[in-house]
Amino acid sequence: MKQLKTLSLIILAVTAFTACKNADYQKSPGGLMYKLVRGEGKDSLKQGDIMKLYVTQKISGSKDTLLMDNYSTMPQYMPFQAVMPGQGDYNPMELVAKMHKGDSLILFVYVDSLIKKGIFQEAQLPPFIKKGDRYFMTFKLADIFKNDSLARLDQQKEGEAYQKREIEKNRADSIAFEKSGAKEKQISQVQDYLKSKNITAIKTPMGTFVKVDKPGDGAPVTDGKFATVTYNGKHLLTDSSFQASSFTVPIGQGGSIPGFEDGLKQFKKGGKGVIYIPGFLGYGKNPPPGSPFKEYEPLYFEVEVTNVTDTMPQQRPPVVAAPNPAQNEAKKTKK
Repeated sequence: MKQLKTLSLIILAVTAFTACKNADYQKSPGGLMYKLVRGEGKDSLKQGDIMKLYVTQKISGSKDTLLMDNYSTMPQYMPFQAVMPGQGDYNPMELVAKMHKGDSLILFVYVDSLIKKGIFQEAQLPPFIKKGDRYFMTFKLADIFKNDSLARLDQQKEGEAYQKREIEKNRADSIAFEKSGAKEKQISQVQDYLKSKNITAIKTPMGTFVKVDKPGDGAPVTDGKFATVTYNGKHLLTDSSFQASSFTVPIGQGGSIPGFEDGLKQFKKGGKGVIYIPGFLGYGKNPPPGSPFKEYEPLYFEVEVTNVTDTMPQQRPPVVAAPNPAQNEAKKTKK
């Protein structure tokens, strides 16, 4: 039933994006064109309630571009704060206030209007947004909670369901990736590099290659431990450095890209060496936005394990966080 309701809203939103006529919409005091689609719920929002929202954002016009959609991931949980009609330019909360549990809201505003009000800067618009386009948002008020405790319980339930879906998806992706031959090709790419440089490295069962210069003589890096690492990360194909820093990895908790953590397990405290990572064990198919990495790019890290502890030590986060081996979308291709 939930999937059917979600599908119905998506179909409605797509119809709105592709066949919008202003006559079908009302205009809010704040300047937004909107359409409110009533569901079966009667519960209305009150100050302090926690909203469970599914949201999409899209640019429609010269080129339709989906900017955001959390239907397949996690809903948003946020407190409701009432606003006066017309308070602020193009404030969607004045319309969300009209919603009941189960309602759907579709709204849009022209990009030209956002530019005129200074909300968008024309000179800074990405190439896919043009004057004359429409900026759409849809909201689905899936539930209303009267306190944080109830909202947190639901959020936990949704998180567990999302994690289960991701595991199943990752398993299917892994099987398809294996069958495609891409995994062996990426492993061979690293092997060819090592051969060309006359580097001797051990290969782990996962497919990471590790050159152990000094194994270390302290506590081993194992699941459940926290390994503090000084590293210099480099692009395999150019040998150019993208970041040198240090951070602490919670081993076995998905706190780093798969190949980095796999390589660290070959060391003890005090160990030094180099970890060579095929693309599928690095940042994978979807590198962090704005990072210097390409899809399935092979990398290597010169590392020194400076500490191995049972608890997370006090530390300051790296100044530049995006390019480091911290976990991100690469886990979706973890083998």
